[in-house]
Amino acid sequence: MNFRAVLICCLVCLLPAPALSADPPKKGAEAKPETPKEKPFAEVVKDAKLIPGLFNVYRGEEKVYIEIAPGQFDRLYLLSSTLESGIGERGWYPAETMGDLLVTFRRQGKSVQMIGVNPWFRAQEGTPIERALRRSFSNSILGATKVESEPHPERKSVLIDLGAVLLTDFSMLGYYLEATFRAGYRFDAKNSAFGTIRGFPQDVELETVSHFATERPPLPPLGPGAPMPSPPRNLVDVRSMTFHLRYSLHELPPPGYRPRLADDRVGHFLEHIDDFTSDVNATPAVRYVNRWRLEKADPGAAMSRPRQPIVFWLENTIPVKYRQAVREGVLMWNKAFERIGFQDAIEVREQPDSTDWDAADVRYSTVRWILAPDAAFAQGPSRTNPLTGEIFDADIRFSEAITRFSRQEMNEEVNPVTAMEGATPGQALASPSLLWRRDPFRSVCDFAQGAAADAAFAFDVLMTRGMEPDGPEADRFVQDFLRDITAHEVGHTLGLRHNFRASTLHPFEQLQDRALTSEKGLTGSVMDYNPTNVARKGQSQGEYFHSTLGPYDYWAIEYAYKPIQAATPEEELPELRRIASRAATPDLAYGTDEDAGFSADPLDMDPTATRWDLGDDPLKYCEQRVALAREVFENVEKRLEKPGEGYQVLRRSFNMALSRAGLALYGVSRYIGGMYHHRDHVGDPGGRVPFEPVPAAKQKEALRLLRERLFSPQAFQFSPQLLNKLAVERFLNWRNFSLGRFDYPIHGRVLGMQTWVLNRLYHPVVMSRILDSEVKFAGPDGAFSLAEMFDGVQEAVWSDARPAGVSLSLNSYRRSLQREHLKRLVTMALRPDPGTPEDARNLARANLTALRTQLQGALARPGLKMSAETRAHLRESLARIDEALKANVQRATF
Repeated sequence: MNFRAVLICCLVCLLPAPALSADPPKKGAEAKPETPKEKPFAEVVKDAKLIPGLFNVYRGEEKVYIEIAPGQFDRLYLLSSTLESGIGERGWYPAETMGDLLVTFRRQGKSVQMIGVNPWFRAQEGTPIERALRRSFSNSILGATKVESEPHPERKSVLIDLGAVLLTDFSMLGYYLEATFRAGYRFDAKNSAFGTIRGFPQDVELETVSHFATERPPLPPLGPGAPMPSPPRNLVDVRSMTFHLRYSLHELPPPGYRPRLADDRVGHFLEHIDDFTSDVNATPAVRYVNRWRLEKADPGAAMSRPRQPIVFWLENTIPVKYRQAVREGVLMWNKAFERIGFQDAIEVREQPDSTDWDAADVRYSTVRWILAPDAAFAQGPSRTNPLTGEIFDADIRFSEAITRFSRQEMNEEVNPVTAMEGATPGQALASPSLLWRRDPFRSVCDFAQGAAADAAFAFDVLMTRGMEPDGPEADRFVQDFLRDITAHEVGHTLGLRHNFRASTLHPFEQLQDRALTSEKGLTGSVMDYNPTNVARKGQSQGEYFHSTLGPYDYWAIEYAYKPIQAATPEEELPELRRIASRAATPDLAYGTDEDAGFSADPLDMDPTATRWDLGDDPLKYCEQRVALAREVFENVEKRLEKPGEGYQVLRRSFNMALSRAGLALYGVSRYIGGMYHHRDHVGDPGGRVPFEPVPAAKQKEALRLLRERLFSPQAFQFSPQLLNKLAVERFLNWRNFSLGRFDYPIHGRVLGMQTWVLNRLYHPVVMSRILDSEVKFAGPDGAFSLAEMFDGVQEAVWSDARPAGVSLSLNSYRRSLQREHLKRLVTMALRPDPGTPEDARNLARANLTALRTQLQGALARPGLKMSAETRAHLRESLARIDEALKANVQRATF
C-alpha cells in the first residue's frame, strides 16, 4: 500500500461516526412546514393608494408595492437616478445626475430580481459567437425581493415590495460619502422613506428620502498637510444627513431612431459597444455619437421645423434678471441647426411658479439654479440610451455663486495654477459625480468655475479702469458672461465634447475686432475654455465673451445632426467621412480633454490645445495676461479700497491676478518639449501627419518669456504697503475657520508658480520628448536640444549669482527659486525618477559641475560685498553640490 493510501485510511478513521454513515430517518418524523402561500392580490393592496402608470404603484402606510405584469418581465427599461438634494459642499450638490442603468425584472421562483443588463457587448442573436458572449460577460443583480401576492385574477400580474429594492443604499451613496469624507456613513433604513411618487404612461417617478448616519465622524485635520479629511461643514450634526433621490423607471425610447457612427476627427460624446458579430474588422468596437432624435417634419423641404423640437425649460429657481441671458445662450445653437435645414430646432419655455411637475422628471429637460456655498460652477449632463446613443433628457444646473464676481473667494491652499488647469478623472474623492459614471469625461467640466474666476479677474481690471460694479457696463458684462456659460453647457447636452484648440481661430491682434468676432465667433468654438477677452489698457475693447457660435460648432452639429438618406448607420459613412475630412481646415481645429491634459499631466504635448488662452499665439496672450495682472497690482489700492470696508477685497483681487498670470506662464512652458498633434486621416484635403515638433525658435521664445516673466529677479516686485494690506476675512465660521497665516504668504505663492513650471520642464516625459525630437525634426534650423533647455533654465535661475561688480545680491525670491532648481539637479543626478533619460542625468551632473565653479568663484572673490543671507545661501548650495558630485550614483543596469 503506498503512502497516499495509508494517509487517506488514517484520516477516514479519525472522522466521527456520523460523518461515515447517517442514521436513517425515524418513522413518523414531522414533515417540514409548507412555505406560506402569497396573499391574494386585492388583500395586499386593500388599504393602499393606486398610482397608475407604466408600472402601477400602490402606496400603503408601511410599504410601497409595484405591480409587474407578465409582459413586463424580461423586458428592457431604463432606470435614471438623480441626487435631488445635497449638503452644499465638496460635490454633494442638488440636481446631480447620477447615471442611467439598463434594467430588467426577472422572475426567479418566488422572488423577483432587478437585473442591471450589460449593454457594452453584443453579437447577432442565435449565433455561436452570441452563445460565447453570454458566457463571457456578466449582468449584475441590483436588488431582489420576494413576490408579495398571488397573481392578479385577470391581469396575472404580481406585487413586490419596492422598498426592499430602493429603500436601501441602492445608489452606493455610503461608499461615495466614505470616499469623500473618509467616514463610515451607512444607510439608515429605519429613518428613510419614500417621498413623492408619480406615474405616467411611459415612466414612473420615485423619490426616496434616504438617511445616512455614522456613529463616529472623522476628526478635523490638525493643520496643513494632515492626511485626514475634514468632516462635512454644512450639517447641524455631522453624524446625520438626508438625501432626496429621484429614480425614474421608464421605457426605452421608441423604435425608429438610427444611431450615427462616430469619427475621431470631430468631438462628440459617444457610446462604445463591442460587437462580436463579425471578425472582418480590426476591432469589435462600435462607437455611436450621442445626439437627440431630430427629424424634419417635412423631409423634402430645404428648411423645416422638427417633428419634435429639443425643448429646454427654464426652472422657476432662475433669478428673473438672468433668464433672458440664459435663454439667449440656449437658442444660440439654433444657428447651427438652421445651416443643416432645421428651423427652431431648440425651444425655450419657462416653468410657471405653480406647476405639477418636477425638474428631475426625465420628460423635461431643464436649466436649474442651485445653492453651493463652496463652489461657483455650471454643468450640463445628459441622459442617453446606452444601446444607441440617443439623448432623451438633459438638465443644466448653475450654482448661484457664479455671478458673485466682486466677492468671490479663491482657495489659497491650492496652487493657483492647478486650480485652473482642470480636474482629472482620478479626482473622484473630491467629486463623487466622477464615480457615478462609466465615462469620466462626461463629468469633467470645470469651465464655469474657471470662467467665473477669470471673469472676477477681468472685473477687477475693469474696475481699476473706472467701471462701476453696479453700473450698466457691469450688468452687461454679467449678462454676456451667463449667455456664454449657458451656450457651453448646452453644447454638452447636444453631445459635444470640449475643444481646446478652438481659441487659435483669430490672429491675436484681431481679438478686439467686434465686427469680426460677432460674425465669426470670438474663438472657433464655445466648447473651449475661453477666458474673458480684456484688451490692454489704451486699446479699444471688443467683445468680452462669445455672442455667437464659432465655425467648429457648426461643423460638429453638422456631423451629428445632418439628415442623411440611408437605411443603416453604415450607409451613412460616405457622407459622414466627407464631412469629417475637412478636419485640416484651420477654422475647424480640434483638441479635447486628453489633448490638453489634466493639471500637471505632462502627457499633454500640444501647446495649442490649451485651456484659458486666446488667439493664434499663446505666447503673446501670456505677455498680455502678465501686463493685466501688473495693472491690477499697481491700481488695486486706489480703485478697490472703500471707506468703512475691510481690506480682504484687496487680498482676493491680488490672489486672483497672481493666479491668472501663473496660469498663463504655465501655458508657455508647454511649448518646451511640445508637439503639435493633428487628427487628420490619410487622404484628407490638406491633411497633415499626426505629429509635428514645435519649431526650435518657438521653444526658445517660450524659454525667453519664462526667464523674463517668471524666473527673473525683477519678475515679482510688489509694494510693501500693498502686501501689508492683504488681510483675510475675519468673520470666521464653520465654513472658513483656519489656523493658517493671516498675513499673505507671498514667497510661498510665488515659489508655487515657479516650481510648477520647473516640475514640468524636468519631468521625464517632457525631457524624453525633447530628446526624441532630435530625430523627428526635419526643419532647416534643427531641433531644440535637451542641452539648450538645461543650460537655458540654469542661466535664468542663477545668472545673478555671477558677480559683475563690487557686490552680489540675491533677493529672497531668487534664493528660494535657486534652492528648488538645485534640488532637481541633485535628485536627477543621484536618484532620478523612472523614465529619466540618461542624457538628462549627464546634463544635470554637468550643470552641477558648472554651477560649482561659478559659486566657488563668487565666494573666493576678495572684497565682494554680499548680505549674510546671500553668503550663507551660496555656501550651503556649494556644499550640497559637492556632496552630490562625490556621492555614489544609482545607475540603471546596462
